[in-house]
Amino acid sequence: MTSIKIRSGVLLAATAGAVVVAGTASAHMPKTITIRHQMRGCHSWSVANGPWRTGLKLKVDRDTSLFFVNDDVMPHRLIQTAGPRAHLFTPNMNRLRAHATVTFGRAGVYRFTTKPGHDYKGMHEMKMGGKDNVLRLTITVA
Repeated sequence: MTSIKIRSGVLLAATAGAVVVAGTASAHMPKTITIRHQMRGCHSWSVANGPWRTGLKLKVDRDTSLFFVNDDVMPHRLIQTAGPRAHLFTPNMNRLRAHATVTFGRAGVYRFTTKPGHDYKGMHEMKMGGKDNVLRLTITVA
């Protein structure tokens, strides 16, 4: 009976330790934001394959990186519009599947948008309805 209690206590402590380590590791894992083409409004974006929206709000820890992937039929340039200076790497996503990375070194509220370019060659024939969406992203870094 005593050995069962000891084993249960050891198992519980090991599980709790694993959860703490996993939580710490995932807090700084890069998150992917994908930009896609859509028939109404031209483009939208999504975090980690979540719902597609024109406006996103995220909360992340310091030193977290966001990885942007362009799956749209036009190039996009990632632009920081407000907040402490973020570290942007390859903000010009000039081709399909191009990517950009942003890292946040300081706490604060960061705002981003994209500046879309012209459709890629051969894509101008795609039908679209409505005015182009303006993509907006607000990131709160703790």
